[in-house]
Amino acid sequence: MYLTESIRDFDGCSHDMVGLFPAEAVMRKPGLTLGYRTVEWSRRCILGDVGATVWGHEFHYSTLVARGPLQYACVLRGAEGLLKGQDGLMRGNVLGLYTHLHFASQPRTATSLLEAASHAATHTTVSSWDSLGAEH
Repeated sequence: MYLTESIRDFDGCSHDMVGLFPAEAVMRKPGLTLGYRTVEWSRRCILGDVGATVWGHEFHYSTLVARGPLQYACVLRGAEGLLKGQDGLMRGNVLGLYTHLHFASQPRTATSLLEAASHAATHTTVSSWDSLGAEH
């Protein structure tokens, strides 16, 4: 949520954030999102290929309100297998997730992250936030 344009606190006051994703994180007193999730990648990203899955959990009091087009990396299913929405905001080589991943449930996810970091360290120079939207 810190990579969004702003965050609206429990009192309704908006505060500027990093601004990478065109969205506002809105805190909600009622409405805790809590539960185990199966994460399935719907786009290739730094954590895996399309169709790969990993387990995780959500625990948060905020929701995203889009302020522009958002690109998601995965779909979420609850413990019962029901669709819970999308997660994994993407921009360039940045991935922001609400879901806390359990890497031991799919070791390939951790390997993908390490491979992406190694590749970025040797092939990419990021000079500004604007360059994050470019393909590398």
